[in-house]
Amino acid sequence: MKRTVLILYFLSYYKVTICLRVVGVTVPALKQRGEAATLGCDFDLEGGKLYSVKWYRDNEEFYRFMPRLRPPQHAHKVDGIKVDMDKSSARRVHLKELSLKSRGLYRCEVSKEAPSFHSAQAEAFMEVNYFPRESPRVSGHERPYSPGEPLDVNCSARSFPPAELQWHIDGQKVSERSWLIPYGTQPAASQGLMVSTLGLRAPAHPLMQLSCIALMGTLRRERTVIVEINSSSTKKAFGLTVLTLLGVNIRFYDKIL
Repeated sequence: MKRTVLILYFLSYYKVTICLRVVGVTVPALKQRGEAATLGCDFDLEGGKLYSVKWYRDNEEFYRFMPRLRPPQHAHKVDGIKVDMDKSSARRVHLKELSLKSRGLYRCEVSKEAPSFHSAQAEAFMEVNYFPRESPRVSGHERPYSPGEPLDVNCSARSFPPAELQWHIDGQKVSERSWLIPYGTQPAASQGLMVSTLGLRAPAHPLMQLSCIALMGTLRRERTVIVEINSSSTKKAFGLTVLTLLGVNIRFYDKIL
């Protein structure tokens, strides 16, 4: 008899402890700085009562929902986290004004009421980027070059994470590695951004158009410059006439896509 009661107890306990499932979390994989994000937590109590829903960013709790309390919501002060309480509930939490510090691993933990207080959890990572609308900065193109003289130009762009930089000459991407000088990345002076820099050391030729392109996912920034080439007075006059007729600025122009 005692054995039967013990078995029934364990079967009953087992049934209680499994009647909670976190089906999954909905966390945006990528957001831009300054945007808002809604995080969802889908759970199934399977007949049980909810004790609490807690949200963590990198193991630091920033929001909880407990039906027994009045009010049921509470937000903790965490760097990079701003909870919009009016748009948050047991199954979702709304974050506003995301910053670069908002990136991290987000975890939803759901607990059931007594007697089991069984809990289940799920997590997902959210990346936060920032890609300023400013064009990459190009330097070294201002001075005149002689035909065949190696260029000495650099391109730099601010972003987070570091953007991919490309050089194009007359519309063609530079793939010759010996012409490219990767300088890596350095922290920017402010805003928590990184500065990527890529040099170009290619032979110069007349009417040379250089484009530096910064890429981050589907976002793109571009700056195009025209390099001045020294040549004979006849060629120089002809070149200036052609450029004037075409209305081309031989110095520099910006383009942001």
